[in-house]
Amino acid sequence: MQRYPVYLDLSGRPVLVVGGGRVALRKMPALLSSGAKVSLVSPSLVPELTRMAESGQFLWIPRRYLEGDEAGFSLVLALTDRPEINCQISGRSDGFVNQATPSEGNPVALPFVGRLDPLLLSMGSEPPDPLLVREVGEYLGGVLRREGIPVYALEHVMLRKVLLADGRHARPEIQKILQEFNLAWALGHPLQEDRLSAYGRRLGPDILNRLSDLLRSREEALRCI
Repeated sequence: MQRYPVYLDLSGRPVLVVGGGRVALRKMPALLSSGAKVSLVSPSLVPELTRMAESGQFLWIPRRYLEGDEAGFSLVLALTDRPEINCQISGRSDGFVNQATPSEGNPVALPFVGRLDPLLLSMGSEPPDPLLVREVGEYLGGVLRREGIPVYALEHVMLRKVLLADGRHARPEIQKILQEFNLAWALGHPLQEDRLSAYGRRLGPDILNRLSDLLRSREEALRCI
């Protein structure tokens, strides 16, 4: 049996984390950025999680896990340092559970996710091997950055946005234009200035100016993060 890969929209959904150590710290930023309403059960927290709890980023319940804590949560992260407790949580939950310790009863394997704006590089393995997928994911992310793929991908996303807003191109025509400027074409034109010139020749100065403005605004926004 193979696992079914899926991206979850957790915005506004309750998620339970059991455990307040380094593993929970690694997984918390992605949970919070997803918009999930996170509750964390643990008698203690590493300092970084303590500061996050004090700033109201998640609800901290400062005690040990009790049977029934997992009720009502569609996603539970069992991240204690006791494998038997993690397995008990998985067996009791009606939702999906990710365990810190791999086992047969671990229905959810969280992938490595590399953010290469606007791309998400997701990497998993079967059977799950977190160390392996992190090493391979970080390597592939480095390769993509060196090849300039995230920069091209952002151009692609913004060009599509400009063409849709322009209103002079039907969706089939937009699809055809984007296929002209596909990844293989971009690899043959590694300099962004060359690609922008090609967009301008094909689509005219007005489209090029709007595209350039969007790219410049995104770059300025990223510098402020």
